Amino acid sequence: MTSITRQTAKGFSRRAVEELSSLQGEPPWLRRRRLEAWQVYQATPMPTLQDEAWRRTDISALALDELLPFADVASPPVESVAHLPRELRAFLQDKGQADGGLLVQYDSRVVHASLAGDASQQGVVFSSLERAAQERPELLERYFMTRCLRPQHGKFAALHAALWSGGSLVYVPQGVEVALPLRTVHWLATPGLAVFPHTLVVMEAGSKLTLISEQSSPELDGQALHCGATEVYLEDGAQLYHISVQQLGRRVYNLSVQRHLLGRDSRLDSLTIGLGGGLTKSFLESVLEGPGASAKMLGVVFGDGDQHFDYQTLQEHIAPQASSELLFKVAVKDHAMSVHLGTVKVHRDARGTDAGQTVRNLILSPGAKAHPILPLEIEASDIRRCSHAAAIGQIDENQLFYLMSRGLSRQDAEKLVVDGFFEPVLEAIPLPAVQERLRRAVDEKLVLA
Repeated sequence: MTSITRQTAKGFSRRAVEELSSLQGEPPWLRRRRLEAWQVYQATPMPTLQDEAWRRTDISALALDELLPFADVASPPVESVAHLPRELRAFLQDKGQADGGLLVQYDSRVVHASLAGDASQQGVVFSSLERAAQERPELLERYFMTRCLRPQHGKFAALHAALWSGGSLVYVPQGVEVALPLRTVHWLATPGLAVFPHTLVVMEAGSKLTLISEQSSPELDGQALHCGATEVYLEDGAQLYHISVQQLGRRVYNLSVQRHLLGRDSRLDSLTIGLGGGLTKSFLESVLEGPGASAKMLGVVFGDGDQHFDYQTLQEHIAPQASSELLFKVAVKDHAMSVHLGTVKVHRDARGTDAGQTVRNLILSPGAKAHPILPLEIEASDIRRCSHAAAIGQIDENQLFYLMSRGLSRQDAEKLVVDGFFEPVLEAIPLPAVQERLRRAVDEKLVLA
């Protein structure tokens, strides 16, 4: 299997939207939604440095008119991972964790999807969105970019809604606990390409799931765009552990959105890992709609070189007696820059809210920068807690001196301090194999000159 890019015109247009829909043989309602999203995209101004949400992130160097809107989407998936391209196969094998299901997207199309037999027998659905449009259209028509994430979320959400391809549907029926993690991998292999993978998760009441989402690529010799979206519906009492790992190449712009809707007494534990890409602008949002809902949002971000990470998080409390907690650990070295705009929004009827957000930044080089901005918007008067805290600091020279006096080199001492900085977040991951590979990825950044 090779990377074949269909000869379509560069840039984004209504014609590209229609061509993609036709190639995938979509039903009229899905084609209509694409075209409606395209209209939203055209009517929405491109974000600039004058917009509050974007004023520290400049995307003017992204040549949108030079990008292909999709690659070949016609080839059927392969049955075995052994038939995938060598570099992708090596990436998958390196990770080593057992999967209850695996879905792999190569550029614009899903090339492999598998699900363990016991999960399938319980009614779990884990398939490409193209297949779901044919086999489970009632789920897509009800949930796909309707209530959780709409095209009106922003310029690139609208572009995503118009040109999405590949992607996955994860559906867990009422009361079902998926024993092993499900894993999605988005692999971007072609320079000059824009990809728009979409993940739709629907968990019925009382269900449980661990989902690992990975975005990765080799180092490309030209610009590329990864414009992904994830929308999650957690019904009453559902529990999701969601791990997202981004290790894209340095020429890739990563513009993404991840949004969760939480029902009564549901629980979300999310972990966001940001290590790759040249520029990342990511919206991470948890909306607590049901009483007693709980969201815990953890993050690890490590930038080096001239990488730019901009995370905009939202903890939105609509229902009473709900709780949310955010903790991001960020390290930057060389000339890397981190921006974190985190908002806790408490609605008028969200009595008994318990919410907090903390962003800790470790500066490893004189040229590195971090900008944590953590506003609170509180409309309710009867709340338990609503707090925010941010810290920016360098490695304590006294710590380094102590470690070096015990025989460690300065590099090894710095590594030990940084490992300790991230460890409280990494050790919370319930999957030892994921813990270990993330520690390796952090260590690789530390040893780079």
